[in-house]
Amino acid sequence: MSRERVYHILIDRFFPQREPDPAGNFRGGCLRSVADHLDYVRGLGMTGILLTPFYKTAAYHGYHIVDYRQVDPHFGTWDDVARLVHEAHRRGMTIAADFVAGHCHRTNPLFADGRHAGWFLHGRDGRPLGYAGLDELPRFDTDNGDVRAYLTERAIGLGRMGFDALRLDHATGPTYAFWDSFVAALGRACPGVRLVGEVWGAMDFRPRRRLRYALRRLCYGAQEARQLEYADVFDGVLDFRYQQLLCAAARKGRIAGNRRLRREVERHLARYPTRCRPWLFLDNHDLNRFLFECGGRRPLLDEAVAFTGQWQCPSLTFYGTERAFANTKDIFDGTPYADERVRPCLREASVNVEP
Repeated sequence: MSRERVYHILIDRFFPQREPDPAGNFRGGCLRSVADHLDYVRGLGMTGILLTPFYKTAAYHGYHIVDYRQVDPHFGTWDDVARLVHEAHRRGMTIAADFVAGHCHRTNPLFADGRHAGWFLHGRDGRPLGYAGLDELPRFDTDNGDVRAYLTERAIGLGRMGFDALRLDHATGPTYAFWDSFVAALGRACPGVRLVGEVWGAMDFRPRRRLRYALRRLCYGAQEARQLEYADVFDGVLDFRYQQLLCAAARKGRIAGNRRLRREVERHLARYPTRCRPWLFLDNHDLNRFLFECGGRRPLLDEAVAFTGQWQCPSLTFYGTERAFANTKDIFDGTPYADERVRPCLREASVNVEP
């Protein structure tokens, strides 16, 4: 079985072609720049790409969605999306989109026009609940039938455009009932489109089987228990537990020939049913660059890449890893917008510097 290697692209920071917009922190990356560099990505040995969200957004990273019906003008147009899908497939590459079903931005007409108040969750004080406690990101009531239909139709639209997979942002936010309906509808409308959940951090809803979850948490730890909770829901999960295991080994200075690490990974991967495949990765836009976890030791990064390559699971490579991008300060040090440290622009002649 050939191994799937997917290159994870933060659109705004990938070979910028447009003028930056300092007021909005957009640096000029766009869908055309992605399409124009597909041969670069394929030359790295990648078989596919994963994009950050490209809907109209209030922030450069795309996760603060203002309108699900429009492509953000900083990134391009729907024609640019269609061209990118076509060019990826023409090269025999897969392409995955990032879909946010749990929340939107407060300027999204669905929230701002006041006519869809029932579409959003509210606290006991009557105020809208925000994702991660942020008022600017009101959370959808995903058990509302109209919300469910609206979001599902948007996702089906991506499948019909030719996307091969959808990364489901903050998959622990929407309810299980929502995902059951969503997965079934996507399966009917777009068979073959894989759904991969980002299962990380606290769960917004109680586990379906609380005793089973508690036992898994006791035996395997909280992150593993969360991921396994969704192993019978999605086609895959982003494997944060694998990333944690590799980081722990890197901090101790040994990955190649590390028998304990190998045994831990083998046991970890064996817990997943055949229908659900973990997507392995070393880092992403929300975590420290793996080279930071290695203490800047490039050989350890190379060992981790080689170690990841031996497992028959899809793997993700965050843009810039091939150029040894690294942050010099921990992004979890409490500094506002510290995640910018792991999101520099990739340019034709990039050097490893933080923004």
